[in-house]
Amino acid sequence: MFKSIFFSIGIFFSVSCFSNNGFRLKKITFPKGLTKLTREVIKQASIVYNELPDRNFTRIQIQGSGEDEWSRYDLIQLAKKRAVSIREFYIGIGCLGKNIRLDLAGIPSIILFKPRATYSLSGRIDLNKIKQQCFAVDVSREYFFKTKSGNVFVFEQNSFVDQNKINIAGNVNVCVWEFYKKKDMIVSQLSSCGKEKVLETASTFYVQVYQGDKKLDVKKGKAFKVYLQRPADADGFKAYYGDVRDGNVTWLEDKRSYTYTSVFDEGELYGNTKNDNSFLVRQEEPKVDELEEKLLLTGKKIGWINCDRIIHVHNPCELEVVLADVTEEFTIRLALSKRNVVVPGLVNSNYLNKYKFSKVPAGEPAFVIAYKESGNGYYVAYSQVTLGYINSLNLKPQFKTKKEFESLLESFLH
Repeated sequence: MFKSIFFSIGIFFSVSCFSNNGFRLKKITFPKGLTKLTREVIKQASIVYNELPDRNFTRIQIQGSGEDEWSRYDLIQLAKKRAVSIREFYIGIGCLGKNIRLDLAGIPSIILFKPRATYSLSGRIDLNKIKQQCFAVDVSREYFFKTKSGNVFVFEQNSFVDQNKINIAGNVNVCVWEFYKKKDMIVSQLSSCGKEKVLETASTFYVQVYQGDKKLDVKKGKAFKVYLQRPADADGFKAYYGDVRDGNVTWLEDKRSYTYTSVFDEGELYGNTKNDNSFLVRQEEPKVDELEEKLLLTGKKIGWINCDRIIHVHNPCELEVVLADVTEEFTIRLALSKRNVVVPGLVNSNYLNKYKFSKVPAGEPAFVIAYKESGNGYYVAYSQVTLGYINSLNLKPQFKTKKEFESLLESFLH
C-alpha cells in the first residue's frame, strides 16, 4: 500500500520536474507612476517570452523605476494594474489565458507558462480568388469540356448519383476551380503539398457537381478522365485527393491510380460527343492531324484533385521566417523556382510572427512570401533564397494594393 503511494508521489514529482525544468524569475520595469504599456515595456515583455524555453514557467515581478520610497499600498495598486496590462499583452500575441496567472499575494506578479510548440499549416483556403468555370453536362452520353487552361474533362455516360446513391438523369452542372499556376495557389492560400512531403503538381482542381440544389458524387465503379497539359518530365505523377482540415487541404495519395502520356485527338473526341446545341464543345471540328501529347489522369472522386508526384528530398533542410511588428497570423508560402511546387509555411503555436519550412530540398532556388489581406490590399513580405545556405529570414511586411500584390506575384512566379 505505502509502496504504491510513494511510487505515485515519485511519478508526480518526476513529471512536474520534467515539465518545469527550472522555475525562472524575471522582472519588467515600468516608467515611474505609469501603468500603460510603453514601447520599452513591450520590448521587455517580448524578451521574457522569447527567452523562455518551451514547457517552462517563469514568475514575472513587476516594478516601477524610482518608486523605492513609495508606500507598499501604492506599489501594490500599481502592480495590479501593470500585471493586468502585461497579461493582456501576452494574450494579444497569442498566449492562452490559462497559461498566464496573476499571483496577487504580496506585491502582485505574473506566472507565465510556455507550452510545447506545435506547428500547423498557415493560411485558409479562399476559393473567391479564383473564378469558377461551370459547364452543363448531359449525363445520358459521354461528354467533354475544355477549361480555360486547356485541360479537358471527359465524363462517362450516367456517371453521377445523389447523396442517397440514386442515379441521376438529365443535365447536371459541373463547376471547376483550376490552379494551374503557382500564383493561383498563392492568392487562394492553397499549396501543392503538406507538412511531411514535398509534392510537385502537374495541375490542381476543385470540382463540384450539382443538379439544382442537390450535390452529386461520381457513381461507384465509374471514373472520369482529365487530359492535362503535359510537363516536359511526366514520370511518376499520380492522383491525390484532398481532405480539408482546419481550412487547409491535406493531400492523400490514391496508390492505385496512375497517369500516362496519351496522344490526345480532340477531333475524334469531338466526333464522338458532338452536340449542335452545346456551347461546351468546339464549334469548328479540328483537323484530324492536330494531335497533342497530354498527361492522362483518371479521377474517381469529386472534390479536391491533384495530379502530383513526390519530390524525394535527399538533402533536407529547414528555414525559419520571422516577421517584424506582426500581431496577427500571416499566410506564408515557399515556391520553388524550377518546379511547380508551393510549400505551406508552418506557424509556431507559441508565436504569431514565427514560421518555418521543414524538410525542403537544400540547394534549390525559391521565393518566400508572407501575406495577409487587409482592406483594399495586402501586407506583404518576400525574399528570394537558395535553400540550405541560410537557416532563417527576418522580413518586415509592407502594404501593397491588390494590383501591386498581383504584379509582384507575376514578377517571380511562372
